[in-house]
Amino acid sequence: MKKVHKLLALALIIIVGIVIAVNSFYADSIDCDENTLIISQCTGNMRGLETGVSVYAGYNEVPMLLSDKKIPAQIANWLPSYISQNNISKIIVVGDMDADQLLKLRMMGTEVRQVQSDSISSILTKIADNTKDKNNDTVIFTASDPMAGFLGAHLKAPVFITANNSSYSSSEALDENYIKYLDEHEINHILVVGSLPENIMNKLNEYNATVEVITGQSSAEVSINVNEKLKNEGYINESKAYYGFYGELPAVIPSVIRSGAYLMEDSSFDTRTINYLKNNNVKEIYVTRNTESDYIQMEETDYISSDVINKFKENGFNVSFLTKDRTLDEATGLYDTKMILLESSNNISSNDMLNTTESQKTLPPLIEMLNNKKYVDSNNITVEVTSHDNNTWTVKWSTIHPYTWIKYNDTTYYATSNTGYEYYWTYNNNSWRVDYKHNNTTYYNVTWKENDDNTWTELQQDKNYTWSYDGSNWKCYSSDEKMVYNLSSLNNST
Repeated sequence: MKKVHKLLALALIIIVGIVIAVNSFYADSIDCDENTLIISQCTGNMRGLETGVSVYAGYNEVPMLLSDKKIPAQIANWLPSYISQNNISKIIVVGDMDADQLLKLRMMGTEVRQVQSDSISSILTKIADNTKDKNNDTVIFTASDPMAGFLGAHLKAPVFITANNSSYSSSEALDENYIKYLDEHEINHILVVGSLPENIMNKLNEYNATVEVITGQSSAEVSINVNEKLKNEGYINESKAYYGFYGELPAVIPSVIRSGAYLMEDSSFDTRTINYLKNNNVKEIYVTRNTESDYIQMEETDYISSDVINKFKENGFNVSFLTKDRTLDEATGLYDTKMILLESSNNISSNDMLNTTESQKTLPPLIEMLNNKKYVDSNNITVEVTSHDNNTWTVKWSTIHPYTWIKYNDTTYYATSNTGYEYYWTYNNNSWRVDYKHNNTTYYNVTWKENDDNTWTELQQDKNYTWSYDGSNWKCYSSDEKMVYNLSSLNNST
């Protein structure tokens, strides 16, 4: 009995210790200095929170990472070296994060603070209430448009997110936390970025404040109108622009603010941005997401269209990417963007040039890899392959969900992400055609062509790549014959 009591007492001490430790993380504002890193939740019921948080990262010009309650493995493995090399002494977490994750951050030798509550609105109003150096007479409302964060960072104005339903779409009514904030503060100017429901607009118009709406027929048009306002007010003065997709732009905002550049969100693939940037003498464009041909295994069509990139180049822009030349899929591409934004580096470093004499005969890498157990790629993404029988495998990449592969015969393979995305591999005339399907509709295709020298040419829709196999490594080369990606089998793994 005494032993049981001792164990219970020990358990109680541990629980109390954890509670005290977690409570010691509490904060009600984003109090930054030059050695601060902000981590914002951007998933689940906090989807869109990152846009409101980007205001404070932006005007304080401190780095910002986006995360789930659990930091993705690819970022978690990289983070300690980044913190050490950049003298990060303070991390501010905004939103949910598992207690063990907070403790791991503290064990990296940093002061860790967390701003947390049960909703986006309560978090953002809490921060606004406790931030002294903000613009006190202006607030910005948006469903979740990252351009609102860009505007707010320049104006030092709080951005309030009306999406609270685990999506990026606005709720129908103005949240009570926002109503309370407007009632308690003398707000003279309300800015709305994008479109909000009529009920919310009617409520905002009840206040004794000027309501200014910045919207457009597409995300690109909204971006142009936000940039035009900031340019006219003297905030933008550089001949460069950052050009990206919805999800990663909040984390880009500190870099954009620091350089005085334009920011364009273009999930609508609207090429009118080209004329706008050209007319404003922009020369340099930094693209924050991969094109479709950069992905080894694309799922959702969340990419910057290669048609847009080609038109930028045709119009004389110098285009640079804040992503690796090649990456597994759009999810891992986003992780690459987050790290590269902070590291200011790009692509794998290699002087390896294509040498076809070493290539051994093999199937295309994604099929051949079914014959081994473990692999690692040049982006440090690992994969484990589990064979269930001679014709069925589970392929588990370290950064994304498992894939199921099925071999129907020597000329037909099928793969699925188990999330509705399917891949049909069919062999004919020395080539494998891969049809990408969702809801039984083909949305993309790739061809793998077998060459006489045992290499494979991967024919994407706007780029070609050559793959060579030396017995344990697949090396992927771009059209200039420089290696841009590799996939290595770990033959001795068990």
